[in-house]
Amino acid sequence: SEVTAYAREASIYAIRDPITLFSTQRRILSLPAVSALKKSESALYDLLKIFMEGKLQDYRDFTAMPDKMTVFATFKLNEDECMRNMCLLSLVSLASEHEEIPYSAIASTLNIKEDDVERWVIRAVGSGLMDAKMDQLRKVVLVERCAVRQFGTKEWTALKHRLDKWKTNVKGVLDALDKSGAVADGQ
Repeated sequence: SEVTAYAREASIYAIRDPITLFSTQRRILSLPAVSALKKSESALYDLLKIFMEGKLQDYRDFTAMPDKMTVFATFKLNEDECMRNMCLLSLVSLASEHEEIPYSAIASTLNIKEDDVERWVIRAVGSGLMDAKMDQLRKVVLVERCAVRQFGTKEWTALKHRLDKWKTNVKGVLDALDKSGAVADGQ
């Protein structure tokens, strides 16, 4: 049907350019026409789901299944490009979980050499998926901001924890200012 064809095209586009997907259609999996692909184009739907929610290991597991590999040829998807995009998305997922990431953790997540970590961080920053600084001496990436691929209960809980921490820190600064003001007034 025409709706299925549009859903298929939207899914292929999302897999080819998942970075743009963050700004245009984050909830593509919840669209009824795309959900219907579970039955008619299950391999395409599975791949799209990995791009939306999964990590690099999920992608590797998918590509290791012979019955799933036909999706690349069938829908003219470039495997190398898909792998690059999945690496970027996995790096962003890691960045959303940590404010400071050791190079070794990134290398392990992406299955790359530590020497290649900075190149991947630069790609992620250049794509607009994250803002970060690299501390080359300590070999850590300091995450300032990153796109969140999913936002559910776990992310709300993490946000609450960060806001509580921020609130405590601000209260500590205000208390210190009050004390220093009281000391200054007393002199």
